[in-house]
Amino acid sequence: MKPETTEPAEKRRIPRRHPRVRLVTQVEGTSLGRTENISVGGVLIYTRETFEPKTGVIVRFTLPSSRPIKAQGVVVHSKPGVCMGIQFLQLKDDDLKAIEEFVREACSPQATREETPK
Repeated sequence: MKPETTEPAEKRRIPRRHPRVRLVTQVEGTSLGRTENISVGGVLIYTRETFEPKTGVIVRFTLPSSRPIKAQGVVVHSKPGVCMGIQFLQLKDDDLKAIEEFVREACSPQATREETPK
């Protein structure tokens, strides 16, 4: 009998998902990037224009449902010229629910099957 293996526990306070739908994100009006992963806690953005950790930012993006999201955030980590992780500090309740729904739908087995090339 093989010993049972377990995955390491999720260390994040709010688990992130990697939806296959890409979001174009604007930060502070000067940085455009592609959102790699998202949760109600924040986003990871690939962009050439990164900011230092602890920098306050305003993040704007539009979900595929055409719902625009605007959130205050702070840069929590940054790879200069590559990417930065932004933690949301304030999200309206409706925006939070819209992000939750987007992540749930984008990570569903149905969405994954639909995007898999045949």
